[in-house]
Amino acid sequence: YKCFGCGEGGTVFNFLMKQESLTFPEAINVLAEKANIKIDVFDKKGKDQGANILFKVNEQATRFFVDMFLKIQEGKRSRDYVSSRLIDDNSIRKFRLGYAPNRWDSIVSKTKEWGVNTQLLERAGLILRKQDKCYDRFRNRLMFPIFDSQNRPVGFGARALDNSLPKYLNSPETPIFSKSKTLYGVNLAKDSMRKNRKVLIMEGYTDVIIAHQNGIDWAIAVLGTALTRDHVRMLRRYCDKAILVFDADTAGQKSSERNLDIFIEEDFDVNIVLLPRDYDPYDFIVKRGKQRFLEQVEKAYDFFSFKVKLSERKWDMSTVSGRSSAIDDILSTAMKIPDVLKRDLTIKRVAEEMSIDEQLIRNHLTKFNSLKKGQIGIKKSHDQIASKVNNTKSADYQVEMTILGLMINRNDLIKKIETDIGFDSFINNEILSIAKGISEIYSRNGQVQLSDIFPMLDSSEMGRDMVNTISQQESMEESLMVGHADAGEKMLKECIQYIRKKKNRKSLEQAKKKMSDLHRSKGSEQEVDQILSGFHKKSMTFHSLKKSG
Repeated sequence: YKCFGCGEGGTVFNFLMKQESLTFPEAINVLAEKANIKIDVFDKKGKDQGANILFKVNEQATRFFVDMFLKIQEGKRSRDYVSSRLIDDNSIRKFRLGYAPNRWDSIVSKTKEWGVNTQLLERAGLILRKQDKCYDRFRNRLMFPIFDSQNRPVGFGARALDNSLPKYLNSPETPIFSKSKTLYGVNLAKDSMRKNRKVLIMEGYTDVIIAHQNGIDWAIAVLGTALTRDHVRMLRRYCDKAILVFDADTAGQKSSERNLDIFIEEDFDVNIVLLPRDYDPYDFIVKRGKQRFLEQVEKAYDFFSFKVKLSERKWDMSTVSGRSSAIDDILSTAMKIPDVLKRDLTIKRVAEEMSIDEQLIRNHLTKFNSLKKGQIGIKKSHDQIASKVNNTKSADYQVEMTILGLMINRNDLIKKIETDIGFDSFINNEILSIAKGISEIYSRNGQVQLSDIFPMLDSSEMGRDMVNTISQQESMEESLMVGHADAGEKMLKECIQYIRKKKNRKSLEQAKKKMSDLHRSKGSEQEVDQILSGFHKKSMTFHSLKKSG
């Protein structure tokens, strides 16, 4: 596709990644599913990770729990509870609420019917094993299936319907479920988030369900854990602004402040709704209505105003020590703002709000300088590394991507690449892993197709670069085929020349260093002659390569 208005263009993969905010591997899986093409999941050790099997098992379990909720007498208690919470039939269907029967083997007994074994059910987190006996993890609980952004069931939240503890129980960490990377309701909220460019973050399943039921369909929830950087980076795919909804009890908790700090550190615009005492989002929407709730959202605090509000609760602002502690508290967050201009404006606000001379505040900031210097030092070294990577990307990275493209487009060149270049020449570990994977598939099957490498692509950046490389080489498809004018071999020759030059340059530098070291240590004449002779040979090789290149 190509947009002549904004200049955006690419393949069907790029389009889906842009339109649906997907990573490259996610886009591949979506398109493969639509085309009914099976893609085997392949990890770096060549083992089947079985993610698709776990999704299928969770889907079977979701359907089972839904049936138990709707169809059996035992599920009446869960239905009555949901009804008492004013959750309507449409929301029950939309969020696929279910019921786990009060039995030890409801899921265990499904192995034959579902065509799975107990090891797989255990791996999915649906059952537990003790002394070679298996039993259901979830019993007599209202079930909240948890879906990823592609609407695949990754795990479950479960609320006890009796006095069992814990009151809420989540699936354990599995190959497809991690609380630190998953958000409840993101599958249903993502379109609205993308449209409105903002997200409402709540704390409970019923908060989100009742919000959606009232048309506030850009609400999601964390899964009983603090927000993480992975959460924030996922949200960045869909929106630019987060609105955290706190009730009066949780607003002052350390976890709430940490949630705020993560958004600040990630330079993600964040506001905070502080609900009146004795109200959580569910209660407020049910008792006071959608409109009043949205009014609360409209007058949400920015991070600075919220920190001031919290400080007034935590410290006695009528005392010198209280005001001093409050200022330190606010500045500790302000100093985490990565944007220099925003940070400077925030410091000005602190001085104005606290009625203190701005220069005094800036002098006081020396307390935080050691911390900030540490952060800047880390960031500087990270930037230096990133800069090196970006500089080599125009040469080393592109050469290695070209070699990958040739291995896929020209299977007949794979052996030549193995012998004339060798895997030890690759710098990028992900490219090295893919190249080895291609070599293994070729050795096993005698051919490698583009679809074979999709499961090996871990990062979205690598996916995009791979798509671009393949797209560029597609324009030379005929000349890349065996028996035609051989642009493929010419490209490979250029890559080999580049890598050999680089190796020889490195050898020359090492030889120079050895000569310098020997000179300083006054080495023997024989040693000096040997190094000079080696240096001369390497120099000749380097210059001959330079001429031929």
